[in-house]
Amino acid sequence: MKKKKKPNYKLMRTIAKTILIILILTPIIYFNRIRIIHVPLQIKYHKYSDVVNSLFDAKYTNKEASNTLDKLIKKEKINSFTDDYIVSLKDKGYSKNTISYVLINFKPGDIKSLINSKYDKDIETMIKISYFDYNNYDRYLNYRKDTEDIKRTVLKVQLDLDKDSYSDTVEETNPDSLTALISKHRYINEDYEPSDLVDMSDDYANNYYRQMQLRTEAYESFKKMVDAAREERLNFYAESGYRTFKFQKQLYNNYVNNNGYAKANLYAARAGFSEHQLGTAVDLANIYTIDETDAEYEWIMNNGYKYGWIFRYTEEWTDLTGFAKEPWHIRYVGVDVATKMHDEKISFEEYWIKYVNKKEAK
Repeated sequence: MKKKKKPNYKLMRTIAKTILIILILTPIIYFNRIRIIHVPLQIKYHKYSDVVNSLFDAKYTNKEASNTLDKLIKKEKINSFTDDYIVSLKDKGYSKNTISYVLINFKPGDIKSLINSKYDKDIETMIKISYFDYNNYDRYLNYRKDTEDIKRTVLKVQLDLDKDSYSDTVEETNPDSLTALISKHRYINEDYEPSDLVDMSDDYANNYYRQMQLRTEAYESFKKMVDAAREERLNFYAESGYRTFKFQKQLYNNYVNNNGYAKANLYAARAGFSEHQLGTAVDLANIYTIDETDAEYEWIMNNGYKYGWIFRYTEEWTDLTGFAKEPWHIRYVGVDVATKMHDEKISFEEYWIKYVNKKEAK
């Protein structure tokens, strides 16, 4: 008869202990799984343990937390923020993406104001727009319209379009710049006159009533554009160019006398608020004033940017310019600017807010 094998009690005890340890550790691991997963990050960013813990409390993944911390460190902003900012923004209802954006791009004072303000879902979209200005927070919320794109609302407020036309106006201090913005809220000093004005020849302008003028660079480019169009058997010329403050005042007053203030403010600019005083704007004709149905208009729309020219007052952007469409009015802004506008399909107002005003504000 075969001898019965003695049970391996030692092995059984080991297995029992292992099971017991697993049973004890499982709930501990489960309830602390987030922090265990984040141990490598805790080690890497041990100097900023409070911020790291706060990011984890806001349910950041390792990658999200790491990316945010790296950007904060790169911008030397990490010591400006505590876990209070992150937790408070989270408790307010803001998403992780928004919290990260706010931490990296906002000043401490603006973050505190955001925390102290009532949460609004539209703000999550607004604050990620490159030209968002926290100083205008209340204006954005007051001006927004349910039917309007949020980005458009922010753009309009940045352009002061939430204010009455010709109120709270600001002087354009650099009218020599090709990207100077003249609008119903930004004006040119009445004494301003470009120093490089040149007379336009009869080949490129209607000088019958008065001598047309443009700034030198604009005129040279205008001639190239006209010549290129003529090679395709299309012809247009300048019906109006540079205008003095005094001359624009006469035009506007005549328009008011003939059509009333309402129409005048829609179709004509007040003196000091006209691009023609810059010396880089032209009204076009091809015997008659250029119209959207003309082949010349289409050609300029497709090719004008190559020579630095843009249409300023299109139907698409009347809510930004404050003027009715003017298919005959073009302006020289330079090839680089016109090309960027063409490629991004944006108005001059949006270009100015994104690339000029933001730069000047720094």
